[in-house]
Amino acid sequence: MRKYPFKSIIFCFLFLVSSLGAFAQINENPFIKYLDSATNAIDEKPKLAKLYLDSILQPIEKNIEGRLSEYYQLKGILNDEFDEQTLLFQNFMQALKYAKIEENFDVAGMSSLELFYNTYLVKQDSVLAFKYLNEAKKYYTLSNNTNGLAEVKQMPAYVALNNKNYEKSNAIILKDLEYYKSIKDDSYYYMYALFILSSNYTSLGDINKAHKYLNLLKELKNDVTIPESLHKKHLVTLYGNIADFHYENKALDSLQIYLRKTGTLRSAMNDYDTRNYFRLKLDYYDLIENAELKKAFKDSLRSFEALQRNKTLDASIKINEDLIQTETALESEINKKHANRYVIGVLIALLLAFTFIVITKYKKIKAAILEYTKSDKEFNFLKSNHEKLKVKVRGLEDYIIEVKKEVKAISTIHNIAEQKAKIKDLYKNIHHNASTFLAKEENYVELINDLNIDFFTQMKASHPKLNDSEITICYYLFIGFKNKEIAAFLNSSTRAIESKRYRISKKMDGIDTNATLVEYLNETFKETKARSV
Repeated sequence: MRKYPFKSIIFCFLFLVSSLGAFAQINENPFIKYLDSATNAIDEKPKLAKLYLDSILQPIEKNIEGRLSEYYQLKGILNDEFDEQTLLFQNFMQALKYAKIEENFDVAGMSSLELFYNTYLVKQDSVLAFKYLNEAKKYYTLSNNTNGLAEVKQMPAYVALNNKNYEKSNAIILKDLEYYKSIKDDSYYYMYALFILSSNYTSLGDINKAHKYLNLLKELKNDVTIPESLHKKHLVTLYGNIADFHYENKALDSLQIYLRKTGTLRSAMNDYDTRNYFRLKLDYYDLIENAELKKAFKDSLRSFEALQRNKTLDASIKINEDLIQTETALESEINKKHANRYVIGVLIALLLAFTFIVITKYKKIKAAILEYTKSDKEFNFLKSNHEKLKVKVRGLEDYIIEVKKEVKAISTIHNIAEQKAKIKDLYKNIHHNASTFLAKEENYVELINDLNIDFFTQMKASHPKLNDSEITICYYLFIGFKNKEIAAFLNSSTRAIESKRYRISKKMDGIDTNATLVEYLNETFKETKARSV
């Protein structure tokens, strides 16, 4: 009896797909880890985060494609940390631009809110500022980010404070103070509400209430949801405000106390806090008639202003450099367009060749089936297998027709970024379907179960509340897949997988609250993992 020739067809196809996958791995982006490391370090180690971002080489648009909004968001946060206001506006504009393209609505919301601050305070353009505020609300609503919407809700109070309408600002905050306090996963919003209240009452001359809300803010020092550096930034501004109050009332002893407290937080000061601190020091030494220390602080203030002028100059130079790099990158992309057309042509040729091979092999299979019809026993056997084979081949032919349509559509796209994204999706589609299109009639969960039956048996026994799909997600996590990869395999979204992981953890009794789901699976099934490897 002749050998079954269809297996050789599939082997050739899988070899082609594996070769493309291996080529993609060789050229895998090496800079994503720098972006992730910068994200982890941004709150407490901003200088280290800056080093990680600076390690990502040009062209940025190519090296971290798909993560550009996060990159520029981190750059903007660092600009705020280092008081680089000129660069801050530019980077958050870039973050918003790419967030819209990448549909990263959380980054879009945060960037819009930062642009609101900058436009309202620095550029003093209230019309444009409120446009950004409305955009922040829109994008946070799209991403269902309740914490972001809470910050948007606080902005009218901030605007009233800035307009010196302190009583109105207090009324807005006090109405929702308990709501901000109830947000336990991020106490920043409660801290910011306390900050506004203490600032307002200081300006109103009610120093007792100002101290009341200042003390509540100080109690948040050890709250793990608030970065230490962020807490200090709000605290030092309030110390400066109260020092101002005591200076106006010529309470020198209290002024000295708060100048000393402010001085202990010099590293947390922004430009406004630093200038205010130097001014108060000069006024204090003027009041106590200490000419020598007054001169020393004048020199310090002069050095600080010189430093700020240099920062502004460096920022202008950096903006010009970025513009030049953008023009260069655009020219490079135009040159690559022709190369991409060549790649598409090669891909079309490969698919056509593969289609020809499949058709040829299928004809040979049909001829082989007719050859064995002379024997009733062999005929019945071949007839049964032939019907199954026709279903599989028909599915394969339909799949190839769809791929050819996709390739034709890609070849008509003129936008290079969109074209590259479509080619990338096509590779993923081929890779994903190569292992599944010949077995669509089989149960997916049963196939995964066959890979490690011990794991599924033990999971069902230990955690009967979990259904089959949830156990399948646990198995993928146990093997080492990330949320994005699991989402691709299950034809779902990353957010949906994250939500399912949370529900799985809640259903699994006996998990240590200090351990993650992955840590629990690795520890519980380490012997199973060793056998599967």
